[in-house]
Amino acid sequence: MAHAILIADDNDSIRFVLEKALQKEGYRTFSARNGKETVDLLRSEAIDTIFLDIFMPDVNGLELIEELQEINKTASIIVITAHGTTQTAIEAAKRHAYDYVTKPFDLQEICPLVSRAVYAADQAKTAMAEDSPLDESIASQDGEDAGTQIVGESDAMHAIYLTIGRAAISDETVLIMGESGTGKESIAKAIHQNSKRADEAFVVVDCSAIPADLIESALFGHVKGAYTGADTARQGKFEQADRGTIFLDEAGELPIEVQMKLLRVLQEREVEPIGSNEIRQVDVRVVAATNRRLDLAIQEGAFREDLFYRLNVVPIFLPPLRERKEDIPDLVDFFMSRYAQDYDQPKGTISPEAFKLLMVYDWPGNVRELENSLKRALVMCAGQVLLPEHFPELSGNAVPSVTKAVRGFESRLASLMSERVDELIESGASSGSLHAEIRVAVEKPLFAFILERTGWNRRKAAEILGINRNTLHSKMEEYGIQRR
Repeated sequence: MAHAILIADDNDSIRFVLEKALQKEGYRTFSARNGKETVDLLRSEAIDTIFLDIFMPDVNGLELIEELQEINKTASIIVITAHGTTQTAIEAAKRHAYDYVTKPFDLQEICPLVSRAVYAADQAKTAMAEDSPLDESIASQDGEDAGTQIVGESDAMHAIYLTIGRAAISDETVLIMGESGTGKESIAKAIHQNSKRADEAFVVVDCSAIPADLIESALFGHVKGAYTGADTARQGKFEQADRGTIFLDEAGELPIEVQMKLLRVLQEREVEPIGSNEIRQVDVRVVAATNRRLDLAIQEGAFREDLFYRLNVVPIFLPPLRERKEDIPDLVDFFMSRYAQDYDQPKGTISPEAFKLLMVYDWPGNVRELENSLKRALVMCAGQVLLPEHFPELSGNAVPSVTKAVRGFESRLASLMSERVDELIESGASSGSLHAEIRVAVEKPLFAFILERTGWNRRKAAEILGINRNTLHSKMEEYGIQRR
C-alpha cells in the first residue's frame, strides 16, 4: 500500500497544492484544516508523515506535536512555519520533529523531503517491531522569545537550527567550528537558552584572550597564596557555571597542559583549584568553539586527540558568509531593524546599488564584518537611505566588476538591436521576432545574475524579480539556466 501523508494546514491553497504534488508521486494523502481534524485523522488512519502548520488558529502547534507523537510514535512530522521564525524551528526540533519547511516553499524540494521522512518512519516502525528502544523524551520550553536571535534561511542554517534543537535536549558536549565572525557564540547561547539549563549561568571564556600563565587559574580557580600575587582565593569559570553552561570560545588556543585538566573535567565532572588538594564537583554543560583546523593541530602536537573526541560529540560547522550569501538580505534587514530600535529612530533603507555591493563582496570578516559595515554606514548616513558612498571600504572591491558587467551587457544588447533592426529593414519583413529575441537577451542574463547574487535562493530571486517561483523555474528551464 502506498505511504500515507497527512497535510494539516488551515490554508486551503497550501493543502491543495501539497496534495496534488504528493498524489502525483504516488502517495495517499489526507488533509485537515485544524487541530481536531488532525488528531481525528491520525487516530483513524495509518499515517507515515505529517505536514503540520504550527500556526493553525485553534491550537498551539508545538503542543500538538507532542499529542500527535503520543498517538503515532513512528510518523515523521514536518513542521510548516513562517519565514524568519527560526526559534520555532528550534522548538520543533526539540520536540523531535523530523524537519521543517518555511512558507512560501519550493515544491521541487518537497518530494525529496517526503521521501526521506517516509523512510525514517519505516525505520522507526522496524525498530519498534524489533523492540528496539526509541528515545521518547521530550524537552519543552515554549515561547518565541527564547533563545538568541539567529538569522538566515539558507540550507546550511536550516540544518543548524535542527541541530541546535536536538543538541539542546541533551547534555552532550558541542563543538562549534567556523571562521571568526560567523556567529559561534550566538549558536552557543541558543543551545543554552533552549536547554534545561536555561535559567542558570551562561559563562563565556575567550581562551585566546587570556595569557597562557593565567588561563588555568581563570578556568579552575585558585586558593589564597597559591602563587605570587594570589592574595585572595578565586573561583574558576567552571565553578561559576555550575548547573549552567560554559562556552569555551577559541578552545583550540588552550595550552597543552591546560588541555589535560580540561579533559579531566569532561571525564570526571570535577575541578581542582590551583594550590588546593580539594576536589570540587561541577555540573556543567560544555560548548566549545574554534576557528582552527583541530585535525591539523593534533598532527602538529598542539592539541590532544583524546580531548578533541571529548569535545566533538555534537559537531556544528558554521559556514562563512561568502558561502551563504542568500542570507545577506535577511541579515541586512535584521541589523538595520536592530540599529533603529537601539537608537530609537526610523528604520533606514538601502539603495539597490549599495545592496549590490553587499552581495558581491566576499566578507572575509563574515557576519561580524557585515554588521560593523552597516553600523558604520548608518552613522555616516545623513538621511535614511544607504548609498554606495556610505560603504567606501567595499566600493573599491565591488563597484568596478558590477559596473563593467552592466556596461558590457548594455553594449551587447545595443549591438543586437542594431543588427537585427537593420536585417529586418533590409529584408522588408512584414513581421519579425525582435521582441522575443530582446526579451530572451534581457531575461536570461538578468535571471542568471539575480540567482547568482542571491546564492541561487529561488525564493529570494523571485521576490527581487517580482515574479512567483513557478515562473522563475519555468524561465530557468526555458533558458537552460543551471547552477555551475
